[in-house]
Amino acid sequence: MQHSSTFPIKRSELDMLREEASSYLKSVQWEQGQRAKNKSKEPKEESILLYLSRANNGSKSSDVVSVSKTVLGLKKRLLPESVALPVYLNQTLFAVQEGIILGLWIRDSYYDASGLSSLNERKSTLDSNGKREYESKLHTATAFMLFSIAYKILNDLKPFASDDLSVMKQKFAGLPEVSIWSPIKGISCNLFYYDKYLNHPEIIKSDKDVIDFSVVFFEALIAEIQLRKSTLEYTETIVDRTYKLENSEFAVSGWNNVFEGVAKSVEFNQIQFEQIVGNKDAKHFARRLTERMLSYDFTEKKNPFQELGGFMPVFMGYGIPGTGKSMLIAAIATRLKEHCDRLEIPFLFHPMPDTLISTFQGGSAEKMVEWMKPLQDPTRLIFAPIDDAENNLQERTAQGVSAGVKEVIGVFLRYTEG
Repeated sequence: MQHSSTFPIKRSELDMLREEASSYLKSVQWEQGQRAKNKSKEPKEESILLYLSRANNGSKSSDVVSVSKTVLGLKKRLLPESVALPVYLNQTLFAVQEGIILGLWIRDSYYDASGLSSLNERKSTLDSNGKREYESKLHTATAFMLFSIAYKILNDLKPFASDDLSVMKQKFAGLPEVSIWSPIKGISCNLFYYDKYLNHPEIIKSDKDVIDFSVVFFEALIAEIQLRKSTLEYTETIVDRTYKLENSEFAVSGWNNVFEGVAKSVEFNQIQFEQIVGNKDAKHFARRLTERMLSYDFTEKKNPFQELGGFMPVFMGYGIPGTGKSMLIAAIATRLKEHCDRLEIPFLFHPMPDTLISTFQGGSAEKMVEWMKPLQDPTRLIFAPIDDAENNLQERTAQGVSAGVKEVIGVFLRYTEG
């Protein structure tokens, strides 16, 4: 969806929320729900789930935790000789604080844009319909606030996290519960379990683990919010606008999550153009394509050839089987990778997989969206070939074309439009 308006997030306004954000890091109070306590009965990661289910020592009263104190405790446990707070711990604590600050700003913005502020002022006089609207908007405000908090934290920490988070993801036992009843409850619940995880000796064994775990934790929070967003009402003032942080590339555009589209380059058999015997024009075109792709300006996030009409970001090559189309793809990828390695430019080779078409309704579209999302990353030079395209990109009006193929084509056209 195109966002019709962009609103600036002014840093001066964020500074006014810093004290409130710090208070949450110093102390939050949360009473676990019965469902979260029953998580201990699940077989996966039994020890960690049992630990989380007994986070408040099995009592029915609420428990008070302090993330800032926990981080200081980690410093003493992991690096007892260190005088200052280690870089990774300090970086994580600051990122979480900045995330909460931004989330609070988003909360206030939604309150004003959706009319929730007015409803809140008249809360005691609302009729049943008004109360229902108030509660629905409160839930939506909380969900969007939590999404924004996690999104900002991921933006700040993901570049410093380990490339391979599989071990940490294996340790992570999920979020026992996520509350969207109100902003205070939402933050309190989230920080409560974040703190409990940080205190678990099996989760954090080094200061770098704090960043890695934080990325895994807040990715899970975003995933949970994404699952719930279809049940939320009054989201018009979320999906129709973008909030952009002043003097920064960071922006919150509805529920969009660019980190879902982070992909790793696929390994391929490297081949040089000189090894290909065949159509000189095709090889010349491929070389020229490579050179014009390498003209991409990472500062301006634009390709001058594309701006001037000399480079098509989407193009098609045609040839009967055996004429070297796949070899040309490999040669283009090889030359791009060689140049990118020399120039220290991040490169992504992202061919379309052969397993896109799903037998489940809507499954093909989901897989295609998952494949297309990394192509929106402006920080990398991306080559995404579709070899044997006729398997997935058939004539959708032809008789006998499956629903899955139509879904794939629909997603492809939406993402490449314009």
